[in-house]
Amino acid sequence: MVDPQVTVAMYALADCNNFYASCERVFEPHLESKPVVVLSNNDGCIIARSQEAKDLGFEMGEPIFTCRDKVEAHNVVVRSSNFSLYGDMSRRVMQTLRLFTPDVEVYSIDESFVGFQGFDPATLEANGQRLRETVKQWTGIPVCVGFAPTRVLAKLANHAAKKHPGYREQGVCLLTADSPATQALLKQVPVTELWGIARRTGERLRVMGIETAWQLREADPKQIRRRFSVVQERIVWELRGQPSIQLDDMTQPKQQIMVSRSFGRLTSSPHDLREALRKHAARAGEKLRAQQSVTSAVMVLVRTNAFR
Repeated sequence: MVDPQVTVAMYALADCNNFYASCERVFEPHLESKPVVVLSNNDGCIIARSQEAKDLGFEMGEPIFTCRDKVEAHNVVVRSSNFSLYGDMSRRVMQTLRLFTPDVEVYSIDESFVGFQGFDPATLEANGQRLRETVKQWTGIPVCVGFAPTRVLAKLANHAAKKHPGYREQGVCLLTADSPATQALLKQVPVTELWGIARRTGERLRVMGIETAWQLREADPKQIRRRFSVVQERIVWELRGQPSIQLDDMTQPKQQIMVSRSFGRLTSSPHDLREALRKHAARAGEKLRAQQSVTSAVMVLVRTNAFR
């Protein structure tokens, strides 16, 4: 049932499930239901996992050479990353989302905020199901959809659509600002799982006695602003159902930029190191220019296999 108090101004967060692994499955359908991991450049570390691989305990960033035995024991499918493919599949997904509304804000390669302002509130969940089915049919990529009156709550709704019983089966979750379902969810979710709350911020909030999303929602916004920043204050208002955050608020220029990849094999070749350094420096420069920043220092770190 849709809460009758739901406002007509609603956001949906459409997030692709296990995106890199799902892209691999589109072109290799026999991988469906099998554990799949995708490796970083040079096949060094795990950067993406299917749900089956997550259930087996494979971790993000785990060096592949440390878990070869587990890979073989469970017949895990290992694939090298193909970022050209993932970028193309992302564009297809975003184009499909624009069939439902032109108001699509791309947040990352696998998720977008989709505006449903003016839609009949009673049709939102049905529209979410239709969106999921259309994206799956046209691109092969599974998505979950979270509806809410603010972006922070929409992120939380999407998390519930993926993880929480009662929503996970449908893959769609609709949250309103003051419904009992929203309050119950906020009381369960650790504050560090909220969009825009980093681990260190979470530690500082814990010192203040704020450990759940609900406790942050009930906090004094002015006190939160004094102790943290205007963005954290806006998160409080968003949790209360008042739109306060734009995407630009969550994409502040980075103070540090790191480009790091494993070789995937041991090397002592100066040529290999020079080529890697040139490539990484060029990529870091691209990221620096993209946020219109300059740098005052460059640091190069090289390390060997810590397990040898």
